[in-house]
Amino acid sequence: MTARDSRAPDGHERPTGTSYVDDDWVRSPPAGKTVLFTDRPDDPDRDPLRFEMWLDADGSHGPMRHVHPEQDEFFEVVDGRLGVFHEGTTTEHGPGERVEIPAGDEHRFWNAGSTDLHLRGGVDPGLRTEPFMRITYGLARDGEPVTPSGMVLNLLRVAVLLAEFDDMLYLAGAPVWLQRLGVDALAPVGRLLGYGNAYPEYRP
Repeated sequence: MTARDSRAPDGHERPTGTSYVDDDWVRSPPAGKTVLFTDRPDDPDRDPLRFEMWLDADGSHGPMRHVHPEQDEFFEVVDGRLGVFHEGTTTEHGPGERVEIPAGDEHRFWNAGSTDLHLRGGVDPGLRTEPFMRITYGLARDGEPVTPSGMVLNLLRVAVLLAEFDDMLYLAGAPVWLQRLGVDALAPVGRLLGYGNAYPEYRP
């Protein structure tokens, strides 16, 4: 597949007028999620990362409740219905509507409709969101056991990852100090067993 093909690797239509290549796309089949990176930051510590995302229709695909400690996030609905949990409130949004999630806020989003959900979104600043997504999506695509939302189930493997990408996110279901304690305890064991965080096979 080349930049001239009309369809994405998973069959979704490519955005009109674009010339993205396959390395711009990542997909997590178990989670029903496809992401196209459309605008990468020149300085990840300062500039935003922009992407388009598709969530499959067969189930309420989306991540678990989580927090981005250092990044603002937004979503604009292109097609379909977006469900959002944000700081205790649940809402639904249709085409043309935008949702903004400030850094530090607990949130979750999912496909709330009966058709595929197409979003435009981004995080600001970009930080290391793209490599983190590439690794977790790549592991899921290659058969690593994951949750329905696409998070790796192997606690030793994921602890090594989170020790490296600790500025990306943490889950909302447990105190942050407890999650960090667990990562600090398990990551050295995971490294001894050979788990790393480089994964060059998932980085273009």
